[in-house]
Amino acid sequence: MGWLGSGRSGASDDLRALARSGNWQSLWWQILRLPLPRAAAAAAHLKVRKWKPPSEADARLATVLTGLDATRATEVGDSLFGRTTVRLPGSMGIAKPGFSVRHPVVAIEQPTRSGNGSRVVTVDRAGVRSTLYEGPAQHWSMCALDSETVIVRREFDGGGWRGDTEIVEYSPAGEVVLASGSGFLDAVVEPTATGFVVGTKLAGAAFALADGEQEQLDLGRFGFRRADLFAVNSNGTRIAFADGRRLLITDSRLQPLHETVVESLRHGEINAITFTEDSIITAGYDKGLYRWQVIGGKIRGLHSERLTVSRTFFTLNPVTPWNLLVAEGGNVNFHYDIGTLDRCAAPDFLEQSGTEDSDDHMPRAVGKFASTAYSRLAVYEGGLTTRGKLSVDAFYSTIVQDLEHPLNLLVKPVSALTPGDAGRVLPHLDQMAGTPDPHSLTDPEKGLLRAAVEACALAPALAGP
Repeated sequence: MGWLGSGRSGASDDLRALARSGNWQSLWWQILRLPLPRAAAAAAHLKVRKWKPPSEADARLATVLTGLDATRATEVGDSLFGRTTVRLPGSMGIAKPGFSVRHPVVAIEQPTRSGNGSRVVTVDRAGVRSTLYEGPAQHWSMCALDSETVIVRREFDGGGWRGDTEIVEYSPAGEVVLASGSGFLDAVVEPTATGFVVGTKLAGAAFALADGEQEQLDLGRFGFRRADLFAVNSNGTRIAFADGRRLLITDSRLQPLHETVVESLRHGEINAITFTEDSIITAGYDKGLYRWQVIGGKIRGLHSERLTVSRTFFTLNPVTPWNLLVAEGGNVNFHYDIGTLDRCAAPDFLEQSGTEDSDDHMPRAVGKFASTAYSRLAVYEGGLTTRGKLSVDAFYSTIVQDLEHPLNLLVKPVSALTPGDAGRVLPHLDQMAGTPDPHSLTDPEKGLLRAAVEACALAPALAGP
């Protein structure tokens, strides 16, 4: 199910309208689409004596939600969720944040205070770990191998002329130029399970460093004109390259595994690609999304989303813990259910800024958002969050979100909760007295999380709409 931001007045009015009309079942289905703190507030509209629950699990979950203090649940939920983020002063630079396959760390480029250069820092769940570069270089692509090693593609301003690109390794020991030359203009770097891969646009070739060994693949052999449009899967063992109507999947050593060429695609030639947990999703120049899977050793197209947005997407950002795909087109974000590719609202804590889309009247979010299939963190601009909007500094900040934090269950729709979500929280609820714990909780916080644990056990047995 998609997200429904109950904090917005329009959504609250819808809930009240359903209650006034006595449409209790539709109201219940709307409640299930909310994260638990918001669902507790919405459940105040539910008259349980007049409603006939569709199953015992629904009845028990309604008892859990209506038993919470609606106002306190929302306040405590907001406070708890704040623990899942780190806020950095200043906005992001041009380069997309560079995530790591093997570590919960991200490399972020930010403008220097003078505005005449850039700095590259690595950030983990606790905050900034290392500042690896500060100087005049402009970075265009980055990936983190760990908290102290970052691979970048950079250039230096040559008076309006783009000079030769360098592929560079940053570490506390300094910088090492790994490759350079005009053939690397517009190249993209990504991490893998065995090292990293560089895909070139002009040369049509990919290069990888895998367990210390250099590998190379000429994608022209497969009819490709470019090698800079690719994605890495969740464990870093597979790379999917795209060009036009072609797809090629390799391992992290660039050994080809599967390929396909299709006569036509509803969304036109591919211009954005990402992995999800079990699929590949592409976007095209003619607008829309398409899902692919490897079935029986072959890449097969499954289905496309119902075209609801008259915009071309340039970046696809999967956020598996939130069941969300953030599709970016011209610095405007549109949100999709990652499983169905249905258009949906963003999580309640993200700002629904911008005008509504004319096709489905759903709001769009304006600002940078970044995540990948393999990242354990997400990064977005402070202007995208509903919190801290009164502060100019907070608006022009960078937020790093811990996607593995156990408290992420408080932003998932109640219907999407699983016993696995509860399993990540229970150790902190059951901690021994006096035992140090980075996720230590107050009594109100424990009460809300115990209710969430109950919801996790009941959610899989709910009767769907």
